[in-house]
Amino acid sequence: MHNTPRGRAFDHSVGWGFPVWRMGAYAWGMKKHKELEILAERAESERRCFFGATDSQRKALRRRRKAGELVSPYMNMYARTHYWRQLSPPERMLHLIRALAMRHPRWVFAGSSAALVWGFDCPWSMFADGKVTVANEGSASHSKCSRLEYRGVSWLRVGKHGGIRVTDPARTVVDCGMRYSFAQGLAVADSAMRLGLVHGDDVVKACRGLHHVKPKVGRLVRYANPLSENGGESLCRAVIIESRFMLPQLQRVFVDPADVSGVYRADFSWHFRDGRVVVLEFDGMRKYDDTDMTGNRSTREVVHAERERESALMRAGVTDILRTDYREVRNRAPLIAKLANAGIPRFAP
Repeated sequence: MHNTPRGRAFDHSVGWGFPVWRMGAYAWGMKKHKELEILAERAESERRCFFGATDSQRKALRRRRKAGELVSPYMNMYARTHYWRQLSPPERMLHLIRALAMRHPRWVFAGSSAALVWGFDCPWSMFADGKVTVANEGSASHSKCSRLEYRGVSWLRVGKHGGIRVTDPARTVVDCGMRYSFAQGLAVADSAMRLGLVHGDDVVKACRGLHHVKPKVGRLVRYANPLSENGGESLCRAVIIESRFMLPQLQRVFVDPADVSGVYRADFSWHFRDGRVVVLEFDGMRKYDDTDMTGNRSTREVVHAERERESALMRAGVTDILRTDYREVRNRAPLIAKLANAGIPRFAP
């Protein structure tokens, strides 16, 4: 039995797992605060978090965070709970970075934070620790805030994107390549090249003065490819590379001989002297339920179009069509088994 203040009714049925007191004019735990409503609405329209500029605002924000109306991903940084829950991890991080850049206009964001600002493909796993990275010219230093990391950056070259100061694209790729796994770094490098912001030589030059990074970054430069269309394809290719399979051709065009207007690009393809052509298609996570991805078509229409595509590819000379998705790529073993069973050559370690 819950102990409740006299004269108040305790209601578990409202909100997201926290109690709300129903007390006359209190419609949602607390009376509406016009100033905070304006702050929140303006921030959401600008895709960022908001913060209190005065002591009274900060106190009001803290009260609403305790009541569950707001979340606080960083000191004195807030977002409305229902809005925040709709955002993906990268979007949440970008909201926080934009607000921090507004509050600290001299900060230079680095690493995965800079990669997000530049619009590079960043696997969600890169944001598991929830930390924002800021460049500190010279050596790294510690921050009192557990959500903030100062990264030591020598030869600091500052770029600017969307009004936010960040490390230049090449150095951003280098930092991500050093900090994260090969697969994560490849997703960043592929997209940086695809956007035309980085070339291999730029990345090599950005390693100037850095120690013990050339082999790791050199591997990224060797395999990065702007033809990779998204982060999922990059992660898939990383598994292929790390498992020592023969490298595929990316985005090869196939023309349907029954209809020359039918032109199809395969995500990955292998061509063998015996005439076999193996295609691997990566299916994105949102392929069937995201209207932006399906063009407002129903699932049945999408599946039918895929079957038509497969038939056209077979008429164009493809002998085997494999399909994979993010779950198989993440688990690795299912994808490796598919490639091995299809006879894709594997080099000795």
